[in-house]
Amino acid sequence: MLKVTVMDTEAGLTTTRPTLSRARARRLVDAAAREAEAISVAVTIVTVDESGVLKEMCRMDGAPLVSVQTALSKAYAAAAIGMPPDDFYAAIKSDAAAVASFATRPGLALIGGGMPVMAAGQVAGAIGVAGAMTAAEDRRIAEAAVSRAGGEQASR
Repeated sequence: MLKVTVMDTEAGLTTTRPTLSRARARRLVDAAAREAEAISVAVTIVTVDESGVLKEMCRMDGAPLVSVQTALSKAYAAAAIGMPPDDFYAAIKSDAAAVASFATRPGLALIGGGMPVMAAGQVAGAIGVAGAMTAAEDRRIAEAAVSRAGGEQASR
C-alpha cells in the first residue's frame, strides 16, 4: 500500500491515509479473474482507490456490457462506505428512509460484489465484480481476490 499525504497549508496540518497502489490494484484484478475462470463465469472487475477513483478495470471476454458500470458502482460503494455494500444494505434495510436515500445516489450499488481493501484499519481502496449470474458469485470472486492479493478484509 502507498500512503497519500493531504496538506492544509493555512493551518499547517497534514493527514496521511493509505491508498491502493497500481501494483496491488493489478494483483486484485488478476486474482479475481483467476477465481472467475475457476468457476467458469465472465465478469468485469474494477478497482478504485480510497476516494473511489478508478485504478484498474478488466472486462473478461463474454462479460455483459452492463457489468462495466455495475462493477464500478460496487467498488465505489465499498470504498465510500468502508464495508461490503450488501452488508451495509442488510444493516439499513429496515429503515425505509435510509434505503430510499442511498438507493437513489448515482454510482452507488448496494448489492454483493463490492469489497473494501483495508490497510491499518483504513480504507485503501476497493474492488467491484459484476457479471456473474448472482451477486453471491460476484461477492465470492471479490472476497477471493482480496484474500489472495493480500489486503485486509473489512470487519463486519
